[in-house]
Amino acid sequence: MMKTLASAVIGFALWGGSAAWSDDAADQAALIKALGGAKHSLAQGIAQVAKGTEVPTEAKYEMEDGKLMLTVYTSAKGFDTPAESNSFNEYGGEATAATWAPKKEVFTDLEHIARSAQYHTLLSMTKVTVPAIIQKASPQGTVVSVKEKVRNGKAVFEVMSVQGNALKTTYYDLMTGEPAAG
Repeated sequence: MMKTLASAVIGFALWGGSAAWSDDAADQAALIKALGGAKHSLAQGIAQVAKGTEVPTEAKYEMEDGKLMLTVYTSAKGFDTPAESNSFNEYGGEATAATWAPKKEVFTDLEHIARSAQYHTLLSMTKVTVPAIIQKASPQGTVVSVKEKVRNGKAVFEVMSVQGNALKTTYYDLMTGEPAAG
């Protein structure tokens, strides 16, 4: 019990996490430009790695060493297995390659495990999935990132998408999948 409580406290302390990109306009412009060369969508990446009990908890595009990367994060044993008995994975590969061939990393560091456990716990409370939110948000523009968070006391999906020449954030209620007040 104390181990689980300690993990939860540490997790909430680390909740801010890191963005898929910086707030710098030049970095955002580079990401938006690179998206034009993407050969694989977030939904395709999820479909490729979420097999059996493995379920997606986050998906994003990001720039790494000047390359557009597609990254999908998963809970290996699904949401019926508690976070403390699960393992959390990252699959990342070049989004512009003819075939998306992601490298798999099983998280062993506290920061990634804490964040993944938070996403896992939030998603275990709902029937709304990351792919469903991507589909719902896609008419607004290319979805760049989907993750879960607690915002103003409510569990939400945070979706970043390209709208015009800028990245915009939209929130969706985690329980209903409907747009949430901004």
